[in-house]
Amino acid sequence: MSNLWIQGGSRSRKSDRAVEEFCFWAETELAFDRNPQAASQSVLVLSIDAEQRQLLNDRFSQATQGKYPVTAATPISFFRDQVLLFWPLLVRLLKFKAQFPIMLRVENEQEIASEVWAEAIRSGALRMEGVGIDRLVRRLLDLFLLAANAGKSIQDVPEILGRGIVGMKESGELLPAIATALTDWRTYCWEHGLLTYGIITELFGRYLLPNPYYQTKLKQRYRYVIADDVDEFPAIARHLCTTLLDSGAKGVFSFNPQGSARLGLGADPDYWSEISARCELVNLPPVTGTLGEQATTNVLNLALDVSDLGNFSFDRNEPIAGFGSIETISRAKLLRSVADIISDSIGSGKIQSHEIAIIVPGLDNIASYSLSEILRKKNISALPLHVQRPLSEFAQVRALLTLLALVYPHLGNLLSRDRVAEMLVVLSSSIDPVRAGILADHCFAPHQDRPKLLASEIYSQWNRLGFEVSEAYEKLRQWIEQQPQNLTPLLLLDRAIQKFLPPGSLSFDRLAALQELIETAQHYWQVSYRLDRPDAEIVGRFIHLIGQGIVTANPYPPRDLAANSPDRSVTLANIYQYRMARGHHRWQFWFDASSPLWQSGGTTALFAAPLFLQNWNGQTWTIQDENLADQKRLEHLLRDLLDRTDEMVFLCYSELGTNGQLQTGPLLPLTEISTPYAMLELEL
Repeated sequence: MSNLWIQGGSRSRKSDRAVEEFCFWAETELAFDRNPQAASQSVLVLSIDAEQRQLLNDRFSQATQGKYPVTAATPISFFRDQVLLFWPLLVRLLKFKAQFPIMLRVENEQEIASEVWAEAIRSGALRMEGVGIDRLVRRLLDLFLLAANAGKSIQDVPEILGRGIVGMKESGELLPAIATALTDWRTYCWEHGLLTYGIITELFGRYLLPNPYYQTKLKQRYRYVIADDVDEFPAIARHLCTTLLDSGAKGVFSFNPQGSARLGLGADPDYWSEISARCELVNLPPVTGTLGEQATTNVLNLALDVSDLGNFSFDRNEPIAGFGSIETISRAKLLRSVADIISDSIGSGKIQSHEIAIIVPGLDNIASYSLSEILRKKNISALPLHVQRPLSEFAQVRALLTLLALVYPHLGNLLSRDRVAEMLVVLSSSIDPVRAGILADHCFAPHQDRPKLLASEIYSQWNRLGFEVSEAYEKLRQWIEQQPQNLTPLLLLDRAIQKFLPPGSLSFDRLAALQELIETAQHYWQVSYRLDRPDAEIVGRFIHLIGQGIVTANPYPPRDLAANSPDRSVTLANIYQYRMARGHHRWQFWFDASSPLWQSGGTTALFAAPLFLQNWNGQTWTIQDENLADQKRLEHLLRDLLDRTDEMVFLCYSELGTNGQLQTGPLLPLTEISTPYAMLELEL
């Protein structure tokens, strides 16, 4: 067989084997083409996310000295590019309006879907017990995406839910309402040329990929396909690869049996594993020199079968080598203890900061900020992976939104004296918080339609402000009054940033927030104009959207430009982020080891996700099924994390959780036979 199925655990060099196969193609086939570089672009390389795509693309380039550039993509980016490229074909096939499509961001998708389904929600037809409106809308959109990823019609969703979810069949009008809602959403997006991940995936999988004309073009374009870590891919991506294999393309697929970090989020590893029957199998040996090599069996026995202690091959009271424990009463004290231990270990030369990872099942803002700040005060940088901080948390963003509400009419209900005082401080370095409060109390005239800032002279004790503050305030006030109401809000934001927030005066995180604000605004106005919204309404909606905190920015610079680069930083991540980053460290600190969140891998599976797997048996999904799925997920993550640990795992846990209650997570048996850090310290 010319196709390869490369199977192995974490860090077993599966990607290296795929690169070797590509180099073989380059030397034996591509090099003899009339245009080798053009021929190499017929190699489609699929990776699960943008970061892995870039890393893999770089490895292909380095292996061939840049002579053979490939076409690298993620599944969703490939679907999107194909839908855009063949948009005229889809217009003819589906008979919708010929207009250039616009990609919706997640926040726009949620907002617009809420409007489309508003009547059904108000009438009670769309209602799930104990589910709020925002969560209900998100759940329906996720159902659309799950169906698209599985290659199923949205018309099948009600039947799937009725068969698989207990009580759904008896829910009255809910199932027909879901079918209507999903159909209405698709129709609305088609009519207005709006694309979401779900719409894109369905257009590609159900309409574009089966089309004979498109298949002809696809087969002409790609003669090779390499898909890395297909255990994380959705089923529809397999349909793409199968189509290419059927046309005679050569394929290389890597698969990690203990991977599937995205199971419950769209991945379908069992369905993908069936392709192995069409390939030559390459089973790679497990990675050596890791903690997983010596401890995995005992760890799994403890964590997965605590009821049957008699089957253990070791004494229950005998500690597992390589496992230490850090225990406190409260979580707050645990944060401090972990940071102190890391600081002492680095200071004594036992380990370097970049050799440490702190892994948290649910990395909340408090834990992330506390650990980062405590370590920073000890001159140790901590680099959280893929941090997304809401734009509404940045004072500069809030100040600009306040500015918008002062310039444009009918936005007075979005203002308060506190917001005005904050704006004065942020936009003028000469105005201190105390005098800003005085100005907001005495010189801000609230009004529903025309709020405004009044001259500082109206304050009877204006002399308390001082000349410098008064002059700075007047300059800001006059600048606001001089802005015409017919000025485009995007241009106003740009002017305000240049005037009051010059880039040289801001740190990277604030610059990133302002950049995200401008990009979000540009996109929001583009979508709103497509939906024929008036300008005044758009401004109010935009301010409300940012205030909800659902638009985020990464406050850290790109890894290769970061002052606190991974070479000098402690890695801080939740379980999902760490596994998807494919990293490894000498020491891992498993934070909140007593938390039940370890059972779910630190992520919440999408509603009804197991029912959209290709191997679902069509039976009702029971509590027993859920427990078995949780056990399998826990086994995968433990195997994965242990293979990514070279030396030590520290189980960090507190008796009481953040809610003050005792914690009973699945890793508690491990903590009971781990060596306390006080006893372990002398050995390290």
